[in-house]
Amino acid sequence: MKTLVGSCVITTVALTLYAQSPERRLKIEIQVYNYSGVSAATLEQAEREAARIYSRMDIGISWLDCPLTAEQAAQNTTCGQGASPTRLTIRLLSNVMTERLPLGGDIFGLALLPVDSGFGITANVCAGRAREMAEARHVPEGVLLGHLVAHEAGHLLLGSSRHSVKGLMHIPWQGKELQMMSQGAMLFTSGEAKRIRAQVLARANSFSYALK
Repeated sequence: MKTLVGSCVITTVALTLYAQSPERRLKIEIQVYNYSGVSAATLEQAEREAARIYSRMDIGISWLDCPLTAEQAAQNTTCGQGASPTRLTIRLLSNVMTERLPLGGDIFGLALLPVDSGFGITANVCAGRAREMAEARHVPEGVLLGHLVAHEAGHLLLGSSRHSVKGLMHIPWQGKELQMMSQGAMLFTSGEAKRIRAQVLARANSFSYALK
């Protein structure tokens, strides 16, 4: 995800949509692999921020902080479950790991989308770069990281790598967007919210059908 040039405006319509109560509360799980060594406090804040954004669409998130070594995995099996369309994986990458990927210096994340019509479930977030940007722009690291996680999960749930002209899926981010994040006003647009809810429901239904 590119940042630092551009602007966005969250519309009143989008905010009104989030205030409504949809008929059914949906749920997703997000497995987090903290390869970047983000502190526990920062990670907790990031997860809280991302959960808040999705709660405005009446989508709940269950977080699974996953082990990074075989020894840790032997003691913590919560992330060893089978694949599910409603269980996403977010990898928080260090700068060293990011440099191994074909990503430009102004990219902060990458969602892995299938070439067919399947469901994408894995995304990378350049947490090392996010930390540097947060320090340079005087934004709480957890707030910025949480919005990046929500953004990349949005790519997976929307099934698209495209960006919008406003809202959370707009890029690049600069001063105005960072201020909106700090105020809790950086959200998905109303159209994106509808599509994400429909996608989560379709994923849940496909998984339920597969189990029959």
